[in-house]
Amino acid sequence: MTLLGHTFRHTFHLARHVSSNAGGESEYEEPEAHPCRYQGATKRLVSSDGSERVTEAVLFTSVEVRAEDYVYPPGADVDDYGAGRLPLRVTPRFNLAGDLDHYEVYL
Repeated sequence: MTLLGHTFRHTFHLARHVSSNAGGESEYEEPEAHPCRYQGATKRLVSSDGSERVTEAVLFTSVEVRAEDYVYPPGADVDDYGAGRLPLRVTPRFNLAGDLDHYEVYL
């Protein structure tokens, strides 16, 4: 149980990445609903190569989200492919005992 579990009052949908073809098109599983805490947070992310991106929100969840997975934020229509997005960064967070507690997903 995550320490933040009691704050997971929102629901997001996660479409897991299955494969990519030779043309670079990705295939995803059907989106599944998961609990989360979702909050708007404009933040500048700088990668190791110096490129910059700006996040619009952070999603806190106990479900593992990978960089190639497709995330539909709370309130997004899962039937509209354009409503989802790839995470800009996924950061695992650990509790004081060193065990995995939750993930922070920057969108």
